[in-house]
Amino acid sequence: MTFAETPPPITPQTWPWHPGCDAAAAWQGWAREASAWLRSQGAEPRSALVTVPVGAVLASARQAWAQAVGGWVPRIETIASLAETHSWARATPVLDPAEQEVFGAVVSLDAIEDRMQAARSLGRQAWARQWAGRDRRGYEFALDQVVDAAHAWLRALQATPPAHRPLLIEAWRHTLQEQMGQGPGGRERLLLAWALEWSAVSAEGGLTMDAVYAERPSAWLAVTVGATVLPGSEGALMLAAQRVARDAGVPVNWWAAEVASAPSAQAAGAGAAPARMTVSAGSDLLDEARQAAAQVLVSAAERQEGAPPVGVLALDRGVVRHVRALLEGSGLSVADETGWLLSTTRAAAACTRLLAASSPRASTDELLDWLKSGWVQTADPADLFARDDRHATGLLERWCRRQGLISAWSMLTERDAAEPGEDDASHLSHQRMPDEAQVLWAWARQVVRPLQALWTAPRPTLQQWLQALRQSIMQSGVQEALLADPAGALLWETLRLDALAEDATDRARATGATGLPESHRVTRMDGAGFQRWLGEVLEAVTFRPQAEPGRPDVLITTLARAALRPFHAVVMPGADEKQLGALASPQGWLGVRLREAMGLVTPVQARQAQWEAFRLVATRPTLHALHRVAEGSEPLEASAWLARWAATDGGELQSGEDPRPWQSCQARPMAPPRPVLGAHDIGLPAQLSATHYEVLRQCPYRFFAQVILRLQTQDELEEGLARSDQGSWLHETLRRFHALRDQRLALANEQDDIDLWLAAAQAAARDMGLLSDGMRPHFRPHEVALPDLARAYVGWLGQHEQDGWRVRACEVERERVIDLGDACADLRLRMVGQLDRVDVRHGGRESMVIDYKTGSAIPLKQKVKAGAEDTQLAFYAALSEGEVPGELQAAYVHIDARKVETLRHADIQDSAVQLIGQLSRDWVRMHQGAPLRALGDGAACEHCAMRGLCRRDHWSAQPTPQEARP
Repeated sequence: MTFAETPPPITPQTWPWHPGCDAAAAWQGWAREASAWLRSQGAEPRSALVTVPVGAVLASARQAWAQAVGGWVPRIETIASLAETHSWARATPVLDPAEQEVFGAVVSLDAIEDRMQAARSLGRQAWARQWAGRDRRGYEFALDQVVDAAHAWLRALQATPPAHRPLLIEAWRHTLQEQMGQGPGGRERLLLAWALEWSAVSAEGGLTMDAVYAERPSAWLAVTVGATVLPGSEGALMLAAQRVARDAGVPVNWWAAEVASAPSAQAAGAGAAPARMTVSAGSDLLDEARQAAAQVLVSAAERQEGAPPVGVLALDRGVVRHVRALLEGSGLSVADETGWLLSTTRAAAACTRLLAASSPRASTDELLDWLKSGWVQTADPADLFARDDRHATGLLERWCRRQGLISAWSMLTERDAAEPGEDDASHLSHQRMPDEAQVLWAWARQVVRPLQALWTAPRPTLQQWLQALRQSIMQSGVQEALLADPAGALLWETLRLDALAEDATDRARATGATGLPESHRVTRMDGAGFQRWLGEVLEAVTFRPQAEPGRPDVLITTLARAALRPFHAVVMPGADEKQLGALASPQGWLGVRLREAMGLVTPVQARQAQWEAFRLVATRPTLHALHRVAEGSEPLEASAWLARWAATDGGELQSGEDPRPWQSCQARPMAPPRPVLGAHDIGLPAQLSATHYEVLRQCPYRFFAQVILRLQTQDELEEGLARSDQGSWLHETLRRFHALRDQRLALANEQDDIDLWLAAAQAAARDMGLLSDGMRPHFRPHEVALPDLARAYVGWLGQHEQDGWRVRACEVERERVIDLGDACADLRLRMVGQLDRVDVRHGGRESMVIDYKTGSAIPLKQKVKAGAEDTQLAFYAALSEGEVPGELQAAYVHIDARKVETLRHADIQDSAVQLIGQLSRDWVRMHQGAPLRALGDGAACEHCAMRGLCRRDHWSAQPTPQEARP
């Protein structure tokens, strides 16, 4: 049997829709015509059957019949609702033992379930296991293609009468062998043949929709959007069932709704005024969405009470999401038939974040993302925390960022959280975790423990993963909140977590029915595999919020569902060349040629069906099409279908004006901020470091924001070794090296010092966690350079000691209090700092303050050359006055694997005196109310974190440095 030998098709009867016609009137005209046809066939309306393309037009069809015809209304259904009425008679396909051995189970048309089934069935083959081990991504792509092909064939079989399926399958086998029998791609041919046989055996015992073929009404009337019916669609199934009923003697008729040509419309006296469509262009996606939302508001304001809603076509879901968000709070009731992916909801995000946080290799950011998701409820928070769990989360985050902890679990144990560690940990950056953060961290670890145990288990089953996920959700205290949220309830139902409850499990053991597919009990996957599975499941489900009671003001729907429906106006954002009318190209193994040969859906057919639906939607009285002129840097044109519609249906395209209301505003540039301490009831900080004074010198306003108000940017938790981590490790290495060197009793040579330096570097790296599994790869480049760094430093130290210098102390904390009472009563300035090292020589008659530096030596040389402009060494020298013996010197020691050199600050004592004088004057002036203006000049302003706070880019005038200083 060839495809041409199928039963003769039903010839469609055109149902004309005139441009600008009223949809309700068009339906009433159809109802009168359909009633007359039923009378001509001698069929009773109450036993007749009418099938319409989508459920959205059921109400229109039934209401039109009641108003235009009256009396008994025929049974009006979609093919899906018709099949639902026969659910009691649905066949349950089963496979014989031999088929089960090869295919496992029938095709369910559930992409996720069928993918697992295909993976399990093919996984029994040695070549498939080898392929999966060698090329996991390629193997998973092949599984997707197998499932896609099986679904395409099974849908086509479903739209074929059961008696004709064996011949059709045989024709497909012949076509597949003929089209792909030669050339490369043997593995692909083998898998497609397997998918075809899988579809064939699934259809042998009957399919779930086969009951519709037994329908025998007194007459069967079908309505479609256009005359193009896609193979394998519900429309194709409807017409196939009609043909079977026709062969059994049932009168049938098929109305194909199509747009009437302009001459015929004028002859009929309908839609005399030509249809008009406004076309507006936005600069980008957001501008397009804003114009679309404004147009919706304008159209809704023109809509009378009880009129049809304003329709928004979801041609571009990205734009429509913005439109919906912009309409929130407008006072309009919005119904969304398209919805959005379940994976994008807050409930789903909380579930995936919980799973990500449970991984033993979870990052600290992943743990914090889950804790801050809003879907965490600790039991009795008042008993656990002094304030609440959100405050504890903040404490935990600040502590982790301060410590630079990237890993949530592997770099931290419960003892580490509570204790600073050993080996003089006061010199390390590791500090004790706050008590409330400890409680929260321990609680979080207890919550994720059921999942965490499976991450290290040998490939648990999917059912075990879901049980652990359910247990962790319940322990996190959000089950009730999740079920109360519509998206959360859908997630719970999608994952079938109710079937995993203890009482449900007990009933399952008693009855043998678990409520879960067999694949859940036999499919095994590791943690990464379960993450992928969960993501795919949530991506495959659409969440549609429940509409408010009554007729909505705005209805968001698809192009296919919008046809044949009444709308006050239609707004079409996304009417560009990519979204509307573009010819899609099949990406799978079933190419265009194979699809054409097998009678499956082709891109050309799909585009023709979309065009017919677009023409019908364009018959609405008011149309507004919007598009954007560019997609990033790529120019974007309006869809060619707009001009095609104007030429085909005699419509008129008009350039649309921006519907957003314009408001004239007078520019009011801002003056630079001039905060004053007394006016804000804010005092000077209790102490001042060299870093803080450097900030004051660079910009007084930055000092006000960062030091006085303590506004700081959050540290990023990123993989890798930050410069601060490298600096902390180097300082700790040098401290340990000199401490061990001083304790050594025997004389040592240069190689002994190098060995001692390397041992200190390794010990410091180990204690700071740089040799852990998570940090070792990032520390490795520095570890390779350790021998060179040790030789360079020891070589410099030898020359330094030959000049008579000896280490007196490392990591020295200094403090100095300056009484400013002469200038301002009871005002004191407390200077604090930590000196990297203090050296002495000539029996203590000379002292040197040393600060270690890495990176480029050029800025350091410029600093020491500038003299008094060098804040850090001058500040440390001022701190050391009277604390160190003899004449004071200061220097940077630049440490590099190629060379270690001393960069001395000349006249350091004069610089220290000048710094104290300037600092005292600045301190007094700030205390007395001098404005802390923003400088707005220099390199420091280019990368300042406070630039957005001082509004540097909106000033009306630039202050001079002299004006800005306090």
